[in-house]
Amino acid sequence: MRIKNKVWIGSVFCILSACLWGVSGAVGQYLFNQAGISPEWLVSARCLLTGLLLLVFYQVKRGGVFSIWMDRQDRIGIIIFALGGMLFMQYGYFAAIVHSNAATATVLQYTAPILIVVYLAFREKKLPTKLECIAVFGCLVGTILLATHGNLKSLSLSPQALFWGALSSLALAFYTVYPVRLLAKYDAMLLIGWSMLVLSFVMHFVHPSWDFAGSWNTSTLLAMGFIVILGTTVPYLMFLNGVKYIGPTKSSLYASAEPLASTVVSVVWLKVHLEFIDYIGFVFIVAAVLLLSFVNPAQEEKPQKTS
Repeated sequence: MRIKNKVWIGSVFCILSACLWGVSGAVGQYLFNQAGISPEWLVSARCLLTGLLLLVFYQVKRGGVFSIWMDRQDRIGIIIFALGGMLFMQYGYFAAIVHSNAATATVLQYTAPILIVVYLAFREKKLPTKLECIAVFGCLVGTILLATHGNLKSLSLSPQALFWGALSSLALAFYTVYPVRLLAKYDAMLLIGWSMLVLSFVMHFVHPSWDFAGSWNTSTLLAMGFIVILGTTVPYLMFLNGVKYIGPTKSSLYASAEPLASTVVSVVWLKVHLEFIDYIGFVFIVAAVLLLSFVNPAQEEKPQKTS
C-alpha cells in the first residue's frame, strides 16, 4: 500500500472512530431519557458485551487471550486499571450525561489532557511551559463558561453534572498515565478487553445486566447495538489501525472530532438547547487540548479511549 494511501486511510479511520465515539454519547442520552435505562445498567451491559467482543477478536487474530493473567503483578495491575480508571471513566461519563447532556459531558471529559500536564509537572518537579500554561488557562476558562454561562454568581450546570464530569476526566487521565508498563508488555486490545470484563463483573453487583429496567423495544435494541458495536468495538479497532498508519500524534488531533460530533448530534437529533456561551466554552476546551497535542507529542503511549 502506498504511503499516501496509508495516510489517507489512517486519517479517515481516526476521524470516523472519533465521530462514532461522540455519537455513542448522544445515543446513551437517548436511552436514559427515552427508554428509562439507568447508567449503571448501561455500563454493566456495555462493558460485558464489548469486552467479550474484543477478547474474541483478539483470540481469533493472535491467540493467548489469557496471557495477561499469568503474572501476579500484571493481574494486580489490570484490576487497578479497570477499577481506578475504566470504572469512573465509563460510569462518570454516563452519569454526567444524565445530569446534563452528551455534548457537555464529552467536553468535560475531554479536559483530561490538561490534568495530565499538571500531574506531570508535579511528578517531574518542573514548571509547565508557556504554551502548556496557556492551554491550562484556556481549559479553565472554557470549563467556567460552561458551568456558569459567564455569570460567576450562579451555576448553569448542576453540581452533580460538574462532579461526574470532573470525575470522568480524572479517571481518563489516570487511564492514560497508569498502564504504561502493561502496554509495553501487552497489546492494548487485550488490556482494554479484560479491563472491561473486570469492570462489568464489579458493576454486576450494583446493577446486573440481566436485571433490565426500562422500555425494551426495537429502538432500544438498535440503540444498544449501536453503542456496543458501532460506538465502542468498531471505532476502537478502526482507531488502532489509524494509529498504525499515521501515528499517535496526528491521531490525537483527529480525536478532537469526538466533542464536535457529540455536540452536532445532541443539538440536531436530541434537540438539546445550548447557549452561545456554551459553544464558546467548547471552543476554548477543544483548542486547549489541540494545543497540547502539538506541544506534547511525546504522550503517545496511552491506551485508546473507549468512551
